Amino acid sequence: MDKNKLAQRIYDFLNGHDALPDHDPYGTSVKEVEESLSIASDVDRMMKDIDDVCRTFDSYSEYADTAKPLLLALEKVKADLNRRMVGDTGYEVKHAVHIGDKEIIFAVDMNADKGLYYLVCNATRNELFEQFTDGSGSGDYLEMMKEFIDRVGGQIESVRSEQEQINLPDTIFTAEHCYPNDYRQSIDGKVVAIRADVLRPEYRRGDNQLVLVAGGFGANANARGSAVFCYHLNNGKHTRFERHEVLGVVKELPDWAKERLAAVKSQMTAEHAKSKKDRGDAR
Repeated sequence: MDKNKLAQRIYDFLNGHDALPDHDPYGTSVKEVEESLSIASDVDRMMKDIDDVCRTFDSYSEYADTAKPLLLALEKVKADLNRRMVGDTGYEVKHAVHIGDKEIIFAVDMNADKGLYYLVCNATRNELFEQFTDGSGSGDYLEMMKEFIDRVGGQIESVRSEQEQINLPDTIFTAEHCYPNDYRQSIDGKVVAIRADVLRPEYRRGDNQLVLVAGGFGANANARGSAVFCYHLNNGKHTRFERHEVLGVVKELPDWAKERLAAVKSQMTAEHAKSKKDRGDAR
């Protein structure tokens, strides 16, 4: 689809139909309309604008001749934007299961070189980018589906083994176990419970909910930011949540959490000392 030509048609249509009193004709450029075709929310807005104009038409033929082709084209643009691809390849993600520290991907490209139509790989992501690794391709659908299922099974066993090694209670913490998440109060240095529903299903356990807050703008009283940095009590891993994902400060810690809290604080002290040493900071 030639996005420049589509943008020109949309631009001409919306600027040529300003019958609605509250309809503000597009005063933007064709180039800006074209750029908006790469943003899903902008595509939705354009479709609504076109639909609003259609309400002023007197006949179906006017709609069919002018607006319907634009709406169908925008539907296709929207569908393309919602497709998830494996990096900059031609493989489209058809199945994805995130278990533990990896997401297992099954993707398809029926135009792939050497007949390798089906791809299974691992995916990891952070706030900046997504990385695909350990790819395996074949033209045999059943072979690749078995590979996909085997990898998912491996991740399931890995998480199960991790939980068995930690061997901590899984009872979920709810609002009754916490003081309310009062945004007027600082939670820095406090043990809080994270809402269970923000955790992935395999981690919705009480031992995964408890964290020691260790800074972040969202930890402050009357904070302008939302980031809350913290350490999981069950395994000492450093992580980040948003302030609205905090259930509240825990009223009474279970015995296992008291023991783990002391260990995590020692870990934080050691990390801080190492950081100062690496910086050559004598303070």
